[in-house]
Amino acid sequence: MSLMTRDRLLNEASLLMRMRGYSAFSYADLSKIIGITKASIHHHFPTKDMLGEEVVIRSLEEMNARFSQIEGQSTSVRDRLTVYMEIFAEGYRTSLLPLCCALSADLVNLPDNVKQQATAYFESQIAWLTRMLAEGQATGEVATAVNPEKTALIILNICEGASVVARATHKENIFDDSLEQIIFILTANGGNNA
Repeated sequence: MSLMTRDRLLNEASLLMRMRGYSAFSYADLSKIIGITKASIHHHFPTKDMLGEEVVIRSLEEMNARFSQIEGQSTSVRDRLTVYMEIFAEGYRTSLLPLCCALSADLVNLPDNVKQQATAYFESQIAWLTRMLAEGQATGEVATAVNPEKTALIILNICEGASVVARATHKENIFDDSLEQIIFILTANGGNNA
């Protein structure tokens, strides 16, 4: 029961953080949603800082597992980017911002340990995208003029930004349009592909 409660707390805290932001939820909210006392929540997570940190750590582990799954499904950069963009579109369809996007909007209010984990989360995505783009260059799928590290950052910015803009404009096609332009940029090299 204790492990199930801990998992439920992490799940619900993640949802609240993605819907409202870190500062806009409390242990009272979790207590009401899960149906346990605040003291029980403190038993699992003595402080909100510890809960927030664990939510981000778990989300990072899940994202890294998803990256492995994506790599196992296809070696194509286009296919991998399509699945990666779909992660962000899924969030939009469920009215959830990407976790670290929501945290970044609340950055001044975050405790240092949560900020550090959010940074690690972004860095992990950039590293994966960079490696994927470099592999794409090696196979000729990505233009040689593309700087993998800088382009990885641009792709992450586009995906996170698309999540915010789609939410505000209620236009899911932003994800497909963004992916189309990312693919164009990756394969364009002054009119010549790598």
